[in-house]
Amino acid sequence: MLSGKKARNILKIRKTRSDERTTYVYRFADETKVELKPGKDGITEVDIKKLHALDDSEVYYNNKNLRPERTKEEKAEIDAWKQEFISDFKKSHGYEPNEDLLKGEVEERFPRNYNLSLDFDNDGDIDPDKRLIATIKSKDMNEEFEWSEHMEDVLSLLTDKQRLVIKLMFVDGYKQSEIADLMNISSAAVKKHLDKAKETIKNNF
Repeated sequence: MLSGKKARNILKIRKTRSDERTTYVYRFADETKVELKPGKDGITEVDIKKLHALDDSEVYYNNKNLRPERTKEEKAEIDAWKQEFISDFKKSHGYEPNEDLLKGEVEERFPRNYNLSLDFDNDGDIDPDKRLIATIKSKDMNEEFEWSEHMEDVLSLLTDKQRLVIKLMFVDGYKQSEIADLMNISSAAVKKHLDKAKETIKNNF
């Protein structure tokens, strides 16, 4: 049933919902899918659980790579910088910065090397979801959207963080607060990356 079909090359970053785990869905590069159900074609409930368990493991490691751990040296440097920033901020404003502001400033000053941007095909070329820019433009601009190769050029203008925020929000359906938690940055920083990305897309598409 699955022979001769090419699996879709998608980096999984979200677990399958609990109410959708009674079956397992294979998705292929040609956008078709096959749903495996217990009791059919020799498939058992144990098989379904194993497949979801493998996906869960993949999601865990993908998200771990998405938000790489900082080294001891980096942490020490950041701690020293934070103390200096808090002191300077308090001298200028009369009070200490809140946690969100401090987290955002740290992320701007010490950006992580995120490993996830957009999906790529087997040749290493950007293979963006066609809903991506269409969704962005339809939310803010009342005009017809047409898919074109120019989309790839526009997406390449974004930074890794901007592409990541766009993908997580418009393709994967994460909320702004969830993206902030996933990327370990403030919600304000997420909005900043989002606004800059949307501006770049609108100005160049």
